[in-house]
Amino acid sequence: MKEARAFQQMVTERGRRLRTLTYQQLAAMESEPDEMVAVGDRKGTISLMVERDGAEQLKVVVQGFLRSRWVAAIKDVALDGFHKHRDGVITGMTDAEFREYD
Repeated sequence: MKEARAFQQMVTERGRRLRTLTYQQLAAMESEPDEMVAVGDRKGTISLMVERDGAEQLKVVVQGFLRSRWVAAIKDVALDGFHKHRDGVITGMTDAEFREYD
């Protein structure tokens, strides 16, 4: 459980840093490679998804999967995300939007 909280903090911190970037910088990150991480003895993957959401905004999602220590098919999921508008405004994602990535 401690590892899952630490993993969520990693994902949340990446989201916090991404919020400081401009619309143009984020748009250029549409095909970033996945990042492999370790939390204790558990391995995980953090992915960045930048999707155009209309002509004037981007949907930015940081999605992480942390493998279970004992059962390979079970993974903890960590999410963070937001909308970045061309004018620099940041708006949150709805719960329904997050469920698309869970």
